[in-house]
Formats: sequence, structure tokens, C-alpha cells
Amino acid sequence: MRYLRIDPEHEGKTGIQLFGADPDDFSYAVPCILEDPRLAAVDVIDINMGCPVSKVVKTGAGSSLMIDPRLAASIIEASVRAAEPYGKPVTVKFRSGWDEEDINAPEFAKMCIDSGAKALALHARTQKQMYHGNADWEVIRKTKEAIAGTGIPLWGNGDVTDGASAIEMIEKTGCDGVMVGRAAQGNPWVFSEIRAALSGDPDVKKGDFTPDRKTKAEVIRRHLLGLCEDLGEKTGVKEMRSQIACYLKGGRGTAEIKNRLMTANTIPEVEALLEEYASAE
Repeated sequence: MRYLRIDPEHEGKTGIQLFGADPDDFSYAVPCILEDPRLAAVDVIDINMGCPVSKVVKTGAGSSLMIDPRLAASIIEASVRAAEPYGKPVTVKFRSGWDEEDINAPEFAKMCIDSGAKALALHARTQKQMYHGNADWEVIRKTKEAIAGTGIPLWGNGDVTDGASAIEMIEKTGCDGVMVGRAAQGNPWVFSEIRAALSGDPDVKKGDFTPDRKTKAEVIRRHLLGLCEDLGEKTGVKEMRSQIACYLKGGRGTAEIKNRLMTANTIPEVEALLEEYASAE
């Protein structure tokens, strides 16, 4: 439930993403979600057909479905049937293909639409690339071209890290919007920057919305306290370490204090180190 939990009142539009390799599982899971009072307000059921990690792929789920479009179609159709009585759309995220020799995103996108998907997101890397190398935006362009006239939106994903790259992706591919993943880790301000750039502000530059150390430290502290409230202090502080590493990544003169934060075990310890970080502006 921790990974499914939503808060539409504060989050706005929400989605719950599922992955798997058996259509029957989706037929079961979707009503379970949409009949649960804690989850029923979700706006979108999304199917993950893009995850490249081995523990997912070896089960036949995630991006392994890129090489089994017939099974992928059955999963989408089962999910659409299950969600339809509740008035919820089903969306799909997928990749360019399995490897460089099998780039099938345009055909896969058409299959998704034929199976009932109402929106698509394309990570322009192959499964074999994982998260390495450059995303091939040309695949996004070709996929958008292939589904032109369907009325189904396509979001591009891969190497969007700031306002300039968001604009560049849209201009080069014609996609309907951008999806940001790793660039938002430790940098939630990236969304404000992209939003400002897409609104037409000509003066937006990378990092314009990145706050000073004091503000960043306060956001990290709020993140920590929220996590500890959910998980308890011991687990929350431990899990927060990877998030702190993202927040402080690349910061000038932060290596030493980041190392000390990685060994802190209590909220007061982390708070004291954050105060030290903030005062070293």
C-alpha cells in the first residue's frame, strides 16, 4: 500500500503504475485498486512496459513485453476492460525496443492504441541500454508520426534535464509533452524551470530555480520528517540517505558533509548536519 498510496487533494492528477506478464493479474488488480476507498480517486492506470531491470524482465514483464506484442496487447485489453466500468483511462509506458537491432516503438505504439490505451509515454532508450548512453529522440519523432491522427497523446522521455532540453525535445519530435525521471531526483525544482520555459519565458536558464543552501536544507529536512513519519525514525533516516545524495550531488564543497550525512542515524543528527550545510553558503 505504501507504493500505491495517493493524495489527489495535494498532488493533483495521480496515476498508479502496474507491471506484470499475465493479463489475468491485471483483470484482478485494476478493480482491487478502483474499489479501494484509499485509491479509487486515482486518475490513470498506467502499465509499465518499459522497465529494463533484470528482476522485472526475467518474469516477462516490463520491457520484455516489447518483444511479445501479442501478450502486451492482451494485457492492455484486459486492463481497459477492467477499468472501463470505473471510467478510468489506461495508459502505457514503453521503450524504443529491445536492442538496436529491434527498434519497434512506432509499431508498438499503434498496437497500444488499437488495444485501447488513451495515452503513451516513450523512453527513447532500448532495454539493452538500460539507463546508459543517449536517448534517441528520432524514435520519438517517428513514433509520433506513426500515430498522427489518432488523437492519442505521446509523451517523450529520456535526457530531459532542464527547460532548454524540454523545449528541444518537443521541437525536434513533435511529442505532446515531456516526462522527467532521474533529473528530478534531488531536484524537484526542475519542474518549475521546465514549466517556465514551456510558458515562453525567454530568460529561463538551467539552474534558475535551484534554491540556495538554506532553502534546499529545509526541503531536505521536510522530506526526512515526512519519511520518518511514515516509516519510523530508524528506517526513514536510512532510506533518506540515497535521497540526500541526490540533493547534494555535484554541489561545490559538499563531499565531506555528504559523507557524514550518509552515516547519520537519527533525525537530530541529520538536522544538525543540515544546519551546518546551510550555514556554509
